[in-house]
Amino acid sequence: MKKNLQSVAASLSAVAAQLPTQHVQPAAAARPVPVEASASTELVVQFSFGLRKSQRRELQRLAADADMTMRAFILSALKERGLTVTEEDLLDLRRKG
Repeated sequence: MKKNLQSVAASLSAVAAQLPTQHVQPAAAARPVPVEASASTELVVQFSFGLRKSQRRELQRLAADADMTMRAFILSALKERGLTVTEEDLLDLRRKG
């Protein structure tokens, strides 16, 4: 059975409305930044990868249990493996209020 694009977009809109958002710079504005740049002046770029639905739910639960956003939870895990992560990187960037 084929779905039309409008019904798919409507279905995804409901799911997207429940997901946390991040304040990021548009991809078109992304430019290479020297390594010496401070974290506060370096552009933020989007990065995504796929997870099974059950893994996504588990990640969400683990992050909530740690009182962290999923972004902060993932960055903390990567920090443990050697990625340079600042306290500023771990801030909750979602809009408040």
